[in-house]
Amino acid sequence: MLKTRGWHQFLCALLLVPSLARRAPGADKIWAVVARGPTDSRLQSQLSELAAEDHVHLSNVRSLREASRQRPALILELATARNPAAFGRALEKGVRRHQRSPRLAPDVVRDGYILQLEYRHSSVPYRIRVAASAPEGFHNALLRVPDVLRLAPRDLAAGMLPAPQSVQVKSGGARATVIDYPSFPQRGIVEGFYGTPWSHQDRLDILQFAGAHRMDAYYYAPKDDPYHRKLWRDPYPPEQMKNLAELVAAARQNFVDFCFAISPGLSIAYSSDEDFAKLTAKLDSVRELGVGCLALFLDDVPEELQNPADKARFKDLGQAHVYLINKLYHYLESHTPPHTPAIRFTVTPTTYTNAWGSREYIKELGRGVDPHVDLVWTGREVVSPTITVADAREWGKLLRRPPLIWDNFPVNDGIPWRLNLGPLVGRDPDLGIAVRGLLSNPMNQAHASMIPLETIADYLWNSGAYNPDREHQHAIVAQYGPDAPTLLAPFFAAYNDYWWQDNIFKPLYVETRKPIDLPLIDRTALAMESSAQALTGPTFQKLLPELSPMVGATRDRAVKVAGDPAFQTLADGRLQWRDDDDLLYATYVGQPPALDGDFAKWQGGPLYVLRSAAQITDGADLWKGPEQFSARVALAWDEQHLYLGVDVTDPALYQPFRGDDIAKGDTFNLILDTAFRQDFLNAKAGPDDHLLTFSPGNFTGVAPDLLPPGPSEPTGEIRTAWKRTAAGYSGDIAIPAAFFGGNLHAGLDLGLVIAAQKVLPPAAGQPASVTDEENLQRIVFSSKSDALFPVHFGNPATYQRAVLIQPGDNRP
Repeated sequence: MLKTRGWHQFLCALLLVPSLARRAPGADKIWAVVARGPTDSRLQSQLSELAAEDHVHLSNVRSLREASRQRPALILELATARNPAAFGRALEKGVRRHQRSPRLAPDVVRDGYILQLEYRHSSVPYRIRVAASAPEGFHNALLRVPDVLRLAPRDLAAGMLPAPQSVQVKSGGARATVIDYPSFPQRGIVEGFYGTPWSHQDRLDILQFAGAHRMDAYYYAPKDDPYHRKLWRDPYPPEQMKNLAELVAAARQNFVDFCFAISPGLSIAYSSDEDFAKLTAKLDSVRELGVGCLALFLDDVPEELQNPADKARFKDLGQAHVYLINKLYHYLESHTPPHTPAIRFTVTPTTYTNAWGSREYIKELGRGVDPHVDLVWTGREVVSPTITVADAREWGKLLRRPPLIWDNFPVNDGIPWRLNLGPLVGRDPDLGIAVRGLLSNPMNQAHASMIPLETIADYLWNSGAYNPDREHQHAIVAQYGPDAPTLLAPFFAAYNDYWWQDNIFKPLYVETRKPIDLPLIDRTALAMESSAQALTGPTFQKLLPELSPMVGATRDRAVKVAGDPAFQTLADGRLQWRDDDDLLYATYVGQPPALDGDFAKWQGGPLYVLRSAAQITDGADLWKGPEQFSARVALAWDEQHLYLGVDVTDPALYQPFRGDDIAKGDTFNLILDTAFRQDFLNAKAGPDDHLLTFSPGNFTGVAPDLLPPGPSEPTGEIRTAWKRTAAGYSGDIAIPAAFFGGNLHAGLDLGLVIAAQKVLPPAAGQPASVTDEENLQRIVFSSKSDALFPVHFGNPATYQRAVLIQPGDNRP
């Protein structure tokens, strides 16, 4: 038995006798609570809820003797260990940890506990003693009370989920000891998705859920809360501050740390004292609510410095971020409002994955950022199928600290046409030893997220014992009852796979050139519809509104795709992409055209015209007609080049940018797949895919420019010539045969999309140099006008087919 040298806040005792399910109906049963000091009000509420669930009364007394005189039904002793370090050693010793394993972190010890159970002539304990070093540990222990009341000693190890770290049964079942603590120091949820944020009630429900499943952190960071990101300088309106205060209080009540994140990276000037003052004022206003956990999210922002003052002061983005992060952390440390918890500070860097971004940037942050600041990482991918200890340690070396994982599961903001209902998979059972913690980024659907979130919570508590299928089944039954696996089976059949897999509905939303099994999709959607109709009663009251729209949207989409002229129906009912749909043609020219920017030479040949509202992929509400913005394009070829003649109507030309910034202004764009047939079935970009962005300049000081192709840069120089016209600008483009392996010939198929962009200048007073690309007001035309399957660079299956032809060849 663990020895304690005194009492910290309280000593409680509860005497627990046989399971209430076995008691006579209406029996007046008492749980005696012995407290020699003030009891944390949150724990008292938790005890009251447990007693109410078992229909018993609580009796607060001062001694075990007094409790015995009441002949209580249940006794449980909660003893606070005054020495957390000694308690941590007791946890380690009790689990017989490997001698080379790292010592338990203070956060882990805080959340751990030891249960000592004693039995007489029943499979239900008559006495339970809990030792813990903090209220959090007692909270986690009390979550086990329903399990220890229903399970016989021999069933404790297998029957409790998540599995405790250690269960020892002694004296023939007369005594049992449960030693337990989490595998991860920080276990939480980050509301960090794009799209419609959760409602206030959703958040309250999530906070209650998190506390009930041993998660200890919630990060408030919805991308589309304007005051979190776009309007970060502005204070929250009173009503929203009231909601935040309610969330902070609810988080504390549920033993969850409320973490407020702010995302200023789209428009902040890192060198600006004025911007820093606005940033700290915003954070201070939230800290006054009792928030001690704060976060600076610098993800999904430009990877190069934008502001002229920043460019003059810092050598690169990494140096600017180190400066801001440290300045802000030290400010928060030294300006702590009264009654505010100790500061905890987390940063999401601009490079947060192995998949892309600058390693030098990450190394610079690792060297320069205060070691007390946690730095976020999503794994080898933005959405990582697997995350291993080796991966985490490799990234941790760059960061010079263990990373805090932002796990993009079960988030679905990038795939809003589906849910992610399966269990967490692909996470190393020993991952907790190499990271600061793990935060799950859930779906826009809060209650549907709770099914996979429960499996994540179980993994984070005991990753070594985690079984995805077992925990998933338990989550479904625990949340929705024993019939739920059957009732919800069609939804799990449709959505139990993962982002990186080929979901049954994916062909309806992500274009490929493979046949679409429409009959199977129809059957699956019909089964989901029937399932939704059976989900009645209060149990499914909050889940059903999140499931039903998915069914209707899927069936509507199937009807629209079936009517898309880009597809033909096969004999078995499947849909097949038509090889002859929406073709582009480049005509052979015997003599190389003069590259002088004069469009007159192209007027006699075939032209592709971008002047229809159906061809607008962005900014249709801003378009006032062809006289404001439109384009004509000619395509030609010879053995040395692919040629484009361009004529753009754009009387209010706006292009003050150079270099990497030219996409913020008016541009002509070309997507090119130089190995169309080789990439025919690919839905992911490869080395033959190129995005070319051409700037005509502004003809008054800003020269024409071209963003280089990627992901690879072939040999040969692209030549251009641009000319100002009365209505806008015109130009010639010559792309060398080196792009095509040196082999341009009649009949060659290319993947090709033509696009033109018109940007409306920023409002007066807003510097063009800090224009926020995410919020540019722009009109974009595309030569591909299929509204169901618009072009996406990175998916060659969305490109149009372009054919090189000889003069006189027939065109459909």
